[in-house]
Amino acid sequence: MIWLKFLISAAIIVWAGIRLTYYVDQLSDRLQLGKVWLGVVLLGFITSLPEVISSLSAVIFLNADDLALGNLLGSNNFNPMLLVVMDVVYRKGSITNAIVPHRSYRAAAGFAVVLTVIVMAGLWLPLGRISSFIIAGVYFCGMRYLACLEKEPSTETKKDESVIQRSLSGIVGNIVFSSILVIGAAIWLAGLADNLAAQTGLGRTFFGSIFLALVTSLPEMVVSLSALKLGAFDLAVGNIFGSNMTNIFIVSLCEVFHKGGAFLSGVSQTHILTATLSIVLTCVAVAGIELKNKKSFLGVGLDSFIMILLFLIGTQILYQLR
Repeated sequence: MIWLKFLISAAIIVWAGIRLTYYVDQLSDRLQLGKVWLGVVLLGFITSLPEVISSLSAVIFLNADDLALGNLLGSNNFNPMLLVVMDVVYRKGSITNAIVPHRSYRAAAGFAVVLTVIVMAGLWLPLGRISSFIIAGVYFCGMRYLACLEKEPSTETKKDESVIQRSLSGIVGNIVFSSILVIGAAIWLAGLADNLAAQTGLGRTFFGSIFLALVTSLPEMVVSLSALKLGAFDLAVGNIFGSNMTNIFIVSLCEVFHKGGAFLSGVSQTHILTATLSIVLTCVAVAGIELKNKKSFLGVGLDSFIMILLFLIGTQILYQLR
């Protein structure tokens, strides 16, 4: 029964994620905003709502710090892997060759890597709460910088004139409604995940880094595949790297609501492996986009095969350390 509830909550998140993608895309056309910026900043934040709620719920109500951090770092491993999923679905050669490089991609990915390194420092060194404050500062600096980059034109400039004429309040209302559904399902999901971690014997660190992270990354997956279908690569890639930035920022929110000592001081150092894997996968993804990889095997780019191999090796090591 608990697995059925887990799947139901995941289904709600997927359905709400589809709605969010649709209406954020409409908001882009309605306000004449660049899809890159909306993908990185707005959609990246919205699709991170499951991570926000599930991680905060794990900290506040369950005292499950390892589950919370594992969810955040694990999601940052799954998000770059969405480029692999897009590559498989695309079937027109390497997806990274089709994506036009954009400064916002590089900036968001770069800030995500820097933020992850700060988390690793907080796990390894006795920095106390300082690391979480630094994370918040770097995140807001990154958002400010990305806002400045919004002036750079998107690679997708076509606007839907019918959407431009639609009610702004209706679009925003649907975004808010979908967000509420995501929040409610994520709260439910966090409690179910903690119970499943205990029942399966997999432990909070491994379960959070793999199963909970996978489910809370479903909105990003839905967004990426929906954007791919629309040919809106800006929206998809911006969402992936923007979500990774937001996920690390959530660490500072966990610090605010954490009871006792510093949040990062009380969790397993196994998370350093998860964080390292996140950095490596992000770097490979960005390199594939920047270098315009044209080589493919069975219609899938070689960079995707590299990412799959790295992800499987990292997951196996994490399982052994659980």
